[in-house]
Amino acid sequence: MDSDPQVKTVSPEERKVQERLLQTLEKVSTITMALNHVEHLLNPDNPYTPAMNTPSVRALLNEVGPGRNADEHRDAMLNLQVKLTAADKEYKAALKEAEKFSG
Repeated sequence: MDSDPQVKTVSPEERKVQERLLQTLEKVSTITMALNHVEHLLNPDNPYTPAMNTPSVRALLNEVGPGRNADEHRDAMLNLQVKLTAADKEYKAALKEAEKFSG
């Protein structure tokens, strides 16, 4: 059997870095979708995102508890922004680590 020259063998270390990169990207996306939902609650003119119905976004919204009034919505938004900042830092670190394997 000939091996396909287009298929690249990935080391266990590189696979671990790729998984971390994907996980951190998913985390940033999930927090962003939750934040978009809370922004919609504060201002119904903002677009509604049906992504709120995904299990990961719903779990995050349950965690931050956007509540039923504007003050609770703002508190949830601040909490999500803190989470997004931390997740973005994690993603950038994972991206930097993944750059070692590019090329």
